[in-house]
Amino acid sequence: MSPPPAQSGYSLVWSDDFAGSAGSLPNQSKWNIVSSGPNQGNQEVQTYTQSTSNSSLSGSGALHITPQHDNGQWTSARLEGKEALNCPAGHRMLLQAELRSGTFPVNQQSGIWPAFWALGNDIRNGKNVSWPQCGEWDIFENAHGADFSLGTLHYGRGGSDHLSKGSARQTFQVESFHTWAIKVNRGPSNWQDETLEWWLDGNKFFQVKGSDVGDGELWGRVAHKSFFPILNVAVGSNFPGGGQPDDKTTTGLGSGLQVNYVAFYRSN
Repeated sequence: MSPPPAQSGYSLVWSDDFAGSAGSLPNQSKWNIVSSGPNQGNQEVQTYTQSTSNSSLSGSGALHITPQHDNGQWTSARLEGKEALNCPAGHRMLLQAELRSGTFPVNQQSGIWPAFWALGNDIRNGKNVSWPQCGEWDIFENAHGADFSLGTLHYGRGGSDHLSKGSARQTFQVESFHTWAIKVNRGPSNWQDETLEWWLDGNKFFQVKGSDVGDGELWGRVAHKSFFPILNVAVGSNFPGGGQPDDKTTTGLGSGLQVNYVAFYRSN
């Protein structure tokens, strides 16, 4: 088991270490297990289910999200955190997970699209805010079994006004577990100097400053508002290097996502 580690200068304020009986569903007091059809705008083909064949606990402190293919239909899982947290002025906040993506060979993962990300809570709290106005943090995502991730910030005023800032390709060893995180830094006294920072295994690889966004209202939506975490494996992808599943795409955990913990921390 891998409980969330202590972070110097921070307090743990929410977490899940996925303890529980092997084969059981994740803790539904902490997660909404989504039931929905594919987002065809992203070229997805899977249906998200609440079946333990798609999301289950390992019995040794891990979450398994497992794509399945049966009778021509792909199914998988998407978990949305019920808790949404924000970073108060003058503080820092960290959203972090330790995870491993699929380890099958690349030619057996066509169309597989795992992700650890977060959406602004205004999209679901009755404030009539849509995407991308709510804000989106893409902390880890890759596709097709490739050995790179992209960190991305999505934002805008809604509708067709979609803006984004993204990292260069961040390579990683596919066979290993890695710690992926986003840090909100509201320590500076003005919003222009505040930052969102993307981290891999304790090393910062991307940053967006308030001044890069250049609009106080838009920055407030992505750095001051509450966000909730999401874990999912889509099938079918418009992600760079992705595409559609083919007759070699293999079901099972080797095309899935293993997560040891997810945690929010706030600075003391």
